[in-house]
Amino acid sequence: MKMKLFAILAVISVLLIALALQRQGDNRVEDLQSRSLLSEAQLELLGQVDRISLSKGTDRGVDLVREGDRWGVVSSDRFPAQPARIAALLHAMRGARVIEEQTDNPDYHARLGLNVEQSEGSPLQVRLEHNGDVITLLFGNPVGSGQLVRFVGEDQVWLINRPFGMSLNPREWLDLNVARIPMESVAKARWEHADGDVIELEKASEGDYNLRLKGPDSAQQQGNERWINSMVLALIGLNAQDVALRSDLQLGEPSVQMQVMTWNGAELAASLYDVSGRFWLIIDSFEQPVDGEFGVNADTRWAFQLGVAQVEDLNKRRSDLIRSTEAE
Repeated sequence: MKMKLFAILAVISVLLIALALQRQGDNRVEDLQSRSLLSEAQLELLGQVDRISLSKGTDRGVDLVREGDRWGVVSSDRFPAQPARIAALLHAMRGARVIEEQTDNPDYHARLGLNVEQSEGSPLQVRLEHNGDVITLLFGNPVGSGQLVRFVGEDQVWLINRPFGMSLNPREWLDLNVARIPMESVAKARWEHADGDVIELEKASEGDYNLRLKGPDSAQQQGNERWINSMVLALIGLNAQDVALRSDLQLGEPSVQMQVMTWNGAELAASLYDVSGRFWLIIDSFEQPVDGEFGVNADTRWAFQLGVAQVEDLNKRRSDLIRSTEAE
């Protein structure tokens, strides 16, 4: 009986392996039969592109421009765009492959989601530019695991191997990672509120994770380490909600001024402002050793908008950090 069971299992294993090899072979054949959507000249332009526009119907979408080795979002005063999103877009364009030729009759474009003049179901339009040379693609209806596409100015429709999906919300393209300093690297911190309430924190040694209060009431912090750490983590691991030029805001006086020092000598200073019920943080200064590896956007042009939870963390007072564990 056992021998029969082993034999059956062996036959099943062989069949599964054969099926997997067949699928792998089919994929290889498909790759050989397909071709790149972009020509050699278009691929060369893609490698040099310095402006990208994404739009859909009346939605102006996103405009991105390259300055040097960085991309900026035009509608946000060319604030830096997320490198990963730019890379994903270019990779998707470069990896698009034609797997089937479709119709070249323009009468069918609207039905296929490829008519730029249709009021509903407008195609996603991607425009790539470099020194006056332009490639504009329209992405229409999905078909299976692929998508229909055509070039502006051409009637021919192609089916490509993968769908092309990119956000048209400019905010989602912003690189709003403001600060990246590991908690383990922090040695000291100081918070000063506008009314004079001061919080000073430190670590006993470089191997510690938790910060501790300095001062005569420091013994009362017992059990509240997460409250203390969350206050500093809100700054050193900051992801902003939005961004604006400081020159466009009436910042006035800061409600809180913050400083963080690391074991290797890096120093971060920031301030929090309340502007008509919205809270903005600016990086006043950031210094680190030449071989430092911390990431902080210290560009003096920008102010970063924060969410309610972030403000609650940054606005903690000394009384919040020494409250009893029963109150927590």
